[in-house]
Amino acid sequence: MLFAKGMVARTRSQEGCVGFGIFEDITAHDTFIMLEQWQSLELFEKHTTSLAFMHDDEVLMTFVIGEPMYDEYEFEEVSEADS
Repeated sequence: MLFAKGMVARTRSQEGCVGFGIFEDITAHDTFIMLEQWQSLELFEKHTTSLAFMHDDEVLMTFVIGEPMYDEYEFEEVSEADS
């Protein structure tokens, strides 16, 4: 838990991070979801190539059992005129 709290704090402090959290599934024991939101794809890519991210990813993988799943979604602003 200490590692996860540190990882959340480090990620949230990076430029462009709008939000980052780790959430446990209440119906599936030891199943977690990491949700993050970035101001831009460029800043997200900067984050994923940082030394801090690479270190956190390496440590995080020591806690993972099985193959992790990744889903990425991009959202665009929609004006009221487009609705």
